[in-house]
Amino acid sequence: MPQQNVQQDQVDLGKIPTILLIEDDPVLSKMYSEKFKFEGFNVLTAVNGEDGLHLALSSKVDIILLDLMLPRLSGVELLTQLRSDAKGKTIKVIALTNLAEQEEKDRVMNLGALDYLIKAMQTPEEVVKKVKQHLS
Repeated sequence: MPQQNVQQDQVDLGKIPTILLIEDDPVLSKMYSEKFKFEGFNVLTAVNGEDGLHLALSSKVDIILLDLMLPRLSGVELLTQLRSDAKGKTIKVIALTNLAEQEEKDRVMNLGALDYLIKAMQTPEEVVKKVKQHLS
């Protein structure tokens, strides 16, 4: 009988969405990480593009929240490499950046990002809402 409860718990845990937060600013990373955990997400974090790409391709993530200005591999380079890998073609990605230039937005959206959010124009609650919308 206890084994059935354990199995049920494992099934329930499997339904928790996993977000990969790729952000090099430690304050923002901590804030968004805590917010998403509070909202019921599993959260993986990376502080540079190389580590983010590795996590994206080696972990089961439901969605990526991607900063574009990253050390070691930019967000655009990461997204390009992600989309060229069979495992990364279908991973949902939302750009979260301070870059407000239209050509940067167009570039990222053409690489398959679902949304392009400007950090300064979004509250953490709004970011969570957007992520949930794209997961439903």
